[in-house]
Amino acid sequence: MTMPIKSNGALELRPMSEGDIPRVLSIISEYDEDDAYDAQETYEESIDDQFCLFDRNQLIGVIGAKPIGNTLDAYGLSWTYLQRADRRSGKGAQMLNWIIDIMRERGGRKAFVHASDYLDPEEGDVYFDAREAYMRMGFVQELKHHDYYAPGESMLVYGMRLQPRGELNSNRILDDIKITDVDEIPETNNAFWIAWELVPNGEGSTTADFDRVFREVKSWGGRSIFMAFPSEVVKASELLPTSKFRIAGRLMDYYEDGIDEIHYRYDLLG
Repeated sequence: MTMPIKSNGALELRPMSEGDIPRVLSIISEYDEDDAYDAQETYEESIDDQFCLFDRNQLIGVIGAKPIGNTLDAYGLSWTYLQRADRRSGKGAQMLNWIIDIMRERGGRKAFVHASDYLDPEEGDVYFDAREAYMRMGFVQELKHHDYYAPGESMLVYGMRLQPRGELNSNRILDDIKITDVDEIPETNNAFWIAWELVPNGEGSTTADFDRVFREVKSWGGRSIFMAFPSEVVKASELLPTSKFRIAGRLMDYYEDGIDEIHYRYDLLG
């Protein structure tokens, strides 16, 4: 049996094992079968940094916290679910407290978590309790993308500092940006993401390049297109507004203290 990493008697938080996956997927399916399908794909790739909550050796919850690539000690929470029978019991709060402790122990600087405001026709706001739990733990809503997952369903991003704010980075990157790929965003209904890279001045994408992307995505039935950049990338703030994108919000100190992630969107419909 996997040894607990956190415990307070009856409740234990343990690293996820392969044998835990079927029960974990069953818990996630209680809320969203699509999420369970996507979680299964994630677990097939790796269960590193995934944890399960046990109550008297019965698996009742799941939570994950992974370092975010290309950032300085930022973490992202993933697949955070508690079986419905234990909602509002305080057990989910304990699971969150433990994962926050783990991120701090690993040197985490800031944590982020994505949430949805999905309204089920029969059950209503199924993620209300989760969002409230995040805020009680100290997470603050930093970004809201309306109609992100589907029309009427937004993506909300919450942030929480794990360490006091350090020295601020004030670098400015003057390279151009170049489109490298366009793809539909997983778990969304016809929302797309544009990938990019930095290139020398004069070799970047132009507004005409973006117009071609817009036409292509529209031909695929796309609703909206999203991009995000570090606040230090000067050319993004100059090019995107002229390419019909608008600023949709920012995640503070995302890459490191003083470097935010600025989010842009362009809506093809409406």
